[in-house]
Amino acid sequence: MTKQEMADTFKKEHEDALFLDSDESSLREKSMEEILTMRSQYPVKSKEWERLNKIKSDVLQKNKPSTKEKIVYFKETDLERIPLGFSKAKQLPSMDYRIAERSLLEYHPSQRHPIPYVIVRYNEEYFFILRGANVGESRLAGRKGLLGGHVGETDAVSGNIQLSIENGLWRELEEEAGIKAEMVKKLEMKGIIKSNDGVDSDHLGIVYEIVLNHKDIQSEEEELTGVWMEKDELKQHFDTLESWSKIVVSHLILSS
Repeated sequence: MTKQEMADTFKKEHEDALFLDSDESSLREKSMEEILTMRSQYPVKSKEWERLNKIKSDVLQKNKPSTKEKIVYFKETDLERIPLGFSKAKQLPSMDYRIAERSLLEYHPSQRHPIPYVIVRYNEEYFFILRGANVGESRLAGRKGLLGGHVGETDAVSGNIQLSIENGLWRELEEEAGIKAEMVKKLEMKGIIKSNDGVDSDHLGIVYEIVLNHKDIQSEEEELTGVWMEKDELKQHFDTLESWSKIVVSHLILSS
């Protein structure tokens, strides 16, 4: 090792030591963007990266208490068989899952959370929701989307990822729109969405379609507004849809 290399190594070790000794309270006063930028300077899973990820988690929980919940997630390496984009599928491949606090998993480059994402249909009408400014996933605020959400620890069934996701699906349907199993004539998995664009990179979309026996439903949550739309209306509102909804509408609704 040359003198310059030794000097560079000493400088980095000194800087890392200063970082580890720095005042955590001051780090928690930084914006989410600043924390993520600092974290990106270190190798994933390194001591420094993990420390900043924990600070990010604490800041998220403070600003968005719902991220304290424990949810199901996959390691990115376990999803290599699933291609990017939309894939038609009737069921998930067998894979392991894990559970951790959502705040630790948000903005995490090597993990994804499965999201049951549900086409709600009655005859030829489709139910969408408009997400308000204070919706749980702030990165989707102001967009129209389908019903769905995270799969929680209480939904999980050991050794059965498909049933775990469907448990989360039924819970989210009831919480978001008051939909219960007796109101549903048909439930069918349609495909998988895997994307690395923005908020999508945190999630794996598991797309289902349910057919209702009546359309007397509405949004059950304060920050969600429900609306029924026919195919022609979906074409008119396409640009206002969130990214996954655009994928689903293009591949499964407008193409049929």
